[in-house]
Amino acid sequence: MTIRKQILLVENGAQAPQLAAQLLTAAGSFELHQATDCAEACGLIPGKRFDLILLGSPAHAECLPPLGKLRELGSDPAVIALLDANEEGRYLTCLKEGAVDCMMAPFTGDELIKRMERGMALKLLDREKQDFVSMLSHDLKNPITAVIGSVDLVREGRLGPVNTEQAEYLMSAIDSCIEVVAMIDNLLDIHRFEAGKMHLRPVPVNLADLVRQVTTSYRGAALAANLRLTTLIDDGLPQVVLDRDKFSRVLANLLNNSARFTAEGGEITVTCSQGISADSELAIILSVRDTGEGIPAADLPQIFDRFVQARNHGSRGGGGSGLGLAFCKMTVEAHGGSISAASRQGHGSEFIITLPAPEK
Repeated sequence: MTIRKQILLVENGAQAPQLAAQLLTAAGSFELHQATDCAEACGLIPGKRFDLILLGSPAHAECLPPLGKLRELGSDPAVIALLDANEEGRYLTCLKEGAVDCMMAPFTGDELIKRMERGMALKLLDREKQDFVSMLSHDLKNPITAVIGSVDLVREGRLGPVNTEQAEYLMSAIDSCIEVVAMIDNLLDIHRFEAGKMHLRPVPVNLADLVRQVTTSYRGAALAANLRLTTLIDDGLPQVVLDRDKFSRVLANLLNNSARFTAEGGEITVTCSQGISADSELAIILSVRDTGEGIPAADLPQIFDRFVQARNHGSRGGGGSGLGLAFCKMTVEAHGGSISAASRQGHGSEFIITLPAPEK
């Protein structure tokens, strides 16, 4: 027995959903549920698991009003926005707000069904991607964390004597495992940002103290890499509201990035001060500058994209995963700030974070 797909059609006063209802009723291949508006639709959602929502979106109205409610209820069906004629300008807006597709009346029954099937297939692929990311968290990250603990026990000599050379190799293995865990964390958080499921925990933070704490914890790694780490921090900075853990990872990612592409004997300089943003507003400006090999001008526009590794040639320990800077950009922008990169190849790079200064 074939189980028919559950379809919720929300009219919202638009004509396109009425046409869709007629076509689907005639086809008879779906289980069709209808709601006159979003309020009624939200009442139906808890009692049914829908495969697809056909959402009427009249002009001059929010395109996809029930999506936030859907996510709160733990349901995430495919959504196709149905637009009335002459609304081409709203197509991209619907896609940005979470629709897998948009259809503008008039359309045929065959066209509607094909687009519905395509939309549900795309949603299935998205769920499989989410399952894969979840697997990374539980089935890969946890065993690697256990490996780190076990190798560290051996390195410390708790299971028997270890000479200096052996300890160095074991420490190298631990560092590689820690890097893999950091990649997984970045990938998971990027996925959460893109899915709208990243929950920041903002609290008032003394940014000067936070920068000192992160850079102090990094001094050992800088010393091991024979790099000078300099900090120039204004003491009179106002408190800013941040997710402390996420923002600490942003700075750690930038330090790791600079260290990876700076040769021995080079320098990394971290500055944090009050200044003026590009739009002439009072801002807090955090900068990480290095004396490394720099970024080719052609790569700068894509440097914050996922899986971009602009500076992998000649880097210390490989070119990285291309996830750290993407995480930095998403986190900074989620705090209302911006991040940019400036570089001259062969003369180092500078990453600049601009955060809006708190209102007095």
